[in-house]
Amino acid sequence: METVFDHNITPEEIQNLGFFEQKKYLSIITDKDNIFRDLAALYYLRGKKAKAKYYADKISDDNMRIDFWRGATHP
Repeated sequence: METVFDHNITPEEIQNLGFFEQKKYLSIITDKDNIFRDLAALYYLRGKKAKAKYYADKISDDNMRIDFWRGATHP
């Protein structure tokens, strides 16, 4: 399964998104919905809203998807 670490995440992005270093991240992130949420957050941070939507739409848990958008678009 692809993760944010397959998308050239920078150390600054890791810090801004509150992620762990790769080894720890991969050891605790096992749920696909969490992985898709993190990918959506990465692309939203990068200003690539269409790509963020692509990954957010893959989140099967409706509440998680709504929470992602609520948090991402909160002023």
